[in-house]
Amino acid sequence: MRTELLPRRFLGHAIVLALGALALLAALAGGPTPGRAAENGWSGTWDTRWPGGGARLILKQDGDTVRGEYPLYRGTLEGTVSDRRLTGTWQEPDEDGRFTFVLSEDGQSFVGRIDPDVWWTGARIVQSAAAPETNISQVTPADTLRAFLIGSEAIENGQLEYLDNVMELLVFEGVDLAKTDELKEATRLWLVLDQFQVQLDAIGVPGPGSDRLALPLTRYDGARFTLDFVRRDGRWFIAVPPPEALHAAFSQLLEASGGRVPPKNAIFRMRTPRDTMEAFIDSMRVGPGGLDTAIATLDLSELSPVGREREAVLIAQYLEQVLARLGEIVLQEIPNDPESETPYIHFTHPKGDIVLAPLETDDGVQWKFTADTLRTVRSLFTATEDMPEASHVLPLYRPDMAVFFRIRQALGEIMPSALSPLGPLEIWQWVAMAAVFAIAILGTAAISLLLMLAGRLGGTPDEATTSSRLAVWGVRLLAFGIISYAGLGLLGLPDSFASVVLAIAAIAMIAGATPIEFWIVDGLRGGLDRAGAITERGDILASLLTGLVKVAIVLGNLLLLAEALNIPYGAALAGFGIGGLAVALAARSTLENVIAGFILFADRPIAVGDFCRFGSQLGTIERIGIRSTTVRTLGRTVVAVPNADFVNMHLENFARRDSILLRRTIALRHDTTPDQLRYALAGIRRLLIAHPRLQEDPRARFLGFGDHAIEIEIFAYVRTTDWAEFLAIGEDVMLRIMETVEEAGTDFAMPTQTLHLGRDPGTDAARTETAEAAVARWREARDLPFPDFTPDEIERLRASLAYPPEGAPEARPDAGPADRQAYRGGHRGFWPFAGRRGRHPRTS
Repeated sequence: MRTELLPRRFLGHAIVLALGALALLAALAGGPTPGRAAENGWSGTWDTRWPGGGARLILKQDGDTVRGEYPLYRGTLEGTVSDRRLTGTWQEPDEDGRFTFVLSEDGQSFVGRIDPDVWWTGARIVQSAAAPETNISQVTPADTLRAFLIGSEAIENGQLEYLDNVMELLVFEGVDLAKTDELKEATRLWLVLDQFQVQLDAIGVPGPGSDRLALPLTRYDGARFTLDFVRRDGRWFIAVPPPEALHAAFSQLLEASGGRVPPKNAIFRMRTPRDTMEAFIDSMRVGPGGLDTAIATLDLSELSPVGREREAVLIAQYLEQVLARLGEIVLQEIPNDPESETPYIHFTHPKGDIVLAPLETDDGVQWKFTADTLRTVRSLFTATEDMPEASHVLPLYRPDMAVFFRIRQALGEIMPSALSPLGPLEIWQWVAMAAVFAIAILGTAAISLLLMLAGRLGGTPDEATTSSRLAVWGVRLLAFGIISYAGLGLLGLPDSFASVVLAIAAIAMIAGATPIEFWIVDGLRGGLDRAGAITERGDILASLLTGLVKVAIVLGNLLLLAEALNIPYGAALAGFGIGGLAVALAARSTLENVIAGFILFADRPIAVGDFCRFGSQLGTIERIGIRSTTVRTLGRTVVAVPNADFVNMHLENFARRDSILLRRTIALRHDTTPDQLRYALAGIRRLLIAHPRLQEDPRARFLGFGDHAIEIEIFAYVRTTDWAEFLAIGEDVMLRIMETVEEAGTDFAMPTQTLHLGRDPGTDAARTETAEAAVARWREARDLPFPDFTPDEIERLRASLAYPPEGAPEARPDAGPADRQAYRGGHRGFWPFAGRRGRHPRTS
């Protein structure tokens, strides 16, 4: 049976592979063997073509010599074989030349050229053992006309091997035409006759003394044409009218169609009974690819929507077999009046009729096989299957019998009682269905055994994950469904029964495929993770996409289930809409968290490993999942924050900063003199500019007078993102500032409200004098560094200090990581992050 017995949109990958393998085996078993054809070399009959014509070529090879003839042109050829190349000469009564043919590797075709540059190709005509030889009779004018119409139809469909037979039925009286012109006139004659409806059984036979017969033909619109027959040597021939008369008659007939010959594809518009019959036959002749068009010729209005597609395929095959048993169809015997509304009865029988009738469709009025024909076609097949083989004029197309037809035929010869009906099925179908299920169960058991053995070889059952255990059960269900579906689809079950049993098999396949697909998704995710292809940020997307892919798998399989059960997609999607609304309302917060997870991935305010402030808490991001974000706090606890809440918080990401602000206010004593203050400010500014770990344009300014002190603001950015290192650099800067303040001869203010006798030495008179003298020199030299240093001074001072300061371990030229770690170690105990980008080292 053709694959179309299965729902065409519901074909899982495994079914396609299984049925494809069966089709390949059938093709190899039933088709011609290329090797055998190649063994024959060039000997055989060939259907050949060249520009503007073609003919049947008969070749015979004797050793390296090949001789042949193409009788239509009274031509001969002779050549020599070298490997797969045949070269030689051809000759016709009026001309000759040379040729070169090259045989294909399978020996079934050749391509060639004749001088000077004209192509000539051919295909081997393989005679089927079941096909009789050409059975053309010319005993009566009706026999001759039947052969001409059937042969011309075959030629129009591309079977040029019958061109010789058709041309032998014609005589050209009173004119001397070249063979090419004769072919043109023969084609025009067939196009003329195709305009009429011919009743072959009504053509009489003239008496023995008459050798001519004139057959008047009338078209549905009243146009007329007379076809002449002539008898020679006891055989009847068609007398082709002179070219001028035939051309005039042809032009007159085409006035109804605007002077143009209707295109070949016009039959698919099905405007007449003849068009519909030809469209059905041609579509079924194409094979599985033409089933859609063949089904379009059927009136499916009375078929149940459930399983209509599958049942239509079966009916088309039944109808094809019945028509084949009735004999060759002469299309010109079928009415071709586009205005007719009278149903055309092609065949009648007590069990049912084959009737074509007009039907109003979206594309206008179309002729289709009636619903009554479709309803009784199975009974017609049963009534006609014992009919003897019909006589064929030409060994034309014989429809291939589907598997269930062949089974019935074989059982009819061996055990006719097996074809007896038993309820909705025949007896053999009940038995075959039970056998299919038995084979499916045995096949599933065998696969389970193989999986068990593979599990023992690959590891203990305890090592299997839940996903892999479910996948094993999925394989079992899938195997049962595939075997059952493929087997049941070959039995030709009526839709009323097939829709039930095939749905069971389809449900098993879908139920089995879902855990297998989940296992594949988890396996791909795990494999990429183990290979290191998923980064820390990519892990967020991987987690989100894995969840969404599984949701998509479930939804897709539900749609497949709707297709298997023949539930219209509209209803299924509407159900998803109503059910989805209910689910969305019930799981609103979950959906919000999922969407927020994608926002966190797309917007990237944070990443795994970042230390940040969220709300009033501080912590390191450990995981961003599809529902929540996990944070490890300073207290080493883990907090799971829903994504929807997390994305709406004010997030401060310390890991994203490029430097750290050092901002301090220094308080000097109120008794500091202006020049002392100027000296201290200049020294602090030099210090900030000269420090190598501070960014450009640091600031140190006298802010004003506080309640207890003179205030100086320090504002600078430290070149680091590591908090522990920032503290170390800030410590160094503050220590150097202390030295600068001491050099200025002043001191830091001590804010207090308590009156007490101080024992501090106060300001240093000597250093105060030195600082004031230095400021006086700057003033006299017009080199006072206020409000700012000159650019040259800034450039000279920049990064001129040693950092770490002299005496620190990292100041040594050979200082290494261990020394730096020792220097910083005292600061890592408090802040829980350090290293590149301020990320906390992972803990187990």
